[in-house]
Amino acid sequence: MAKTPFDDYLTEITFQREAWERKPILRTLYHRWYAEIAASFSALRPVVEIGAGCGNFKAYFPECIATDVFKSGPWIDRVVDAHALDFTDGEVGNIVVFDVLHHLQRPLDFLRQAAKALKPGGRLVVCEPAATPWSRLVYGFGHHEPIDTAWDLFGRDGTPPDPDPGHTFANMGIGEILFWTHRAKTLAAAPGFKLVSARKTGFLLYPMTGGFSYRCFAPAFGFGTLLAIEDTLLRPFANWLTGMRMIVVFEKE
Repeated sequence: MAKTPFDDYLTEITFQREAWERKPILRTLYHRWYAEIAASFSALRPVVEIGAGCGNFKAYFPECIATDVFKSGPWIDRVVDAHALDFTDGEVGNIVVFDVLHHLQRPLDFLRQAAKALKPGGRLVVCEPAATPWSRLVYGFGHHEPIDTAWDLFGRDGTPPDPDPGHTFANMGIGEILFWTHRAKTLAAAPGFKLVSARKTGFLLYPMTGGFSYRCFAPAFGFGTLLAIEDTLLRPFANWLTGMRMIVVFEKE
């Protein structure tokens, strides 16, 4: 979470990298999500991350090919624009996107390109902000990016995106629109994918870490165990009430 908007994407990456290095509890939290993501991959290779940012997933899963819209650091293996993937058809075994889709003005176009790039049986694994009553309250209080689940991304499909030289576009409601509210419509607009799993997670412990911007109030001792307990206890409520993140897995048929 961030208190204020950034002028450009590179400034945000630098800020996040510094926070990541000084907050071990943040690394514990994200590594739990990374473990679930990695466990969702098919056996096919290579694994490609789109929008690798400050390289956190690459550090956790070194074999992945980390890409971003520009070379933000030595951890970026290949410069790739998420709006214009340059992989050949069937080149990739798995694609992971972590906090990327809500920065894309035309996410359906990305999904179609990802389906083409994947081998049959390959998977697209997505982690995005979730829109629930609890997450709307927390994000609304502590995050600068908007959550607009009424945004007409389907109506904009097929039109060119607006100019965004700083790569600052954001709508944290995009994941909710694509994978919950209009899931069937999304699958129809991005043929070739079947849904493997979709779930929401996170409640109190996530905001208690302070994210990338705020002071941490979560206990360092036993934090990983507390995450597991919270996830288990709140699983019946996460998808509709308490969840703050979503992890969605698609497979190319």
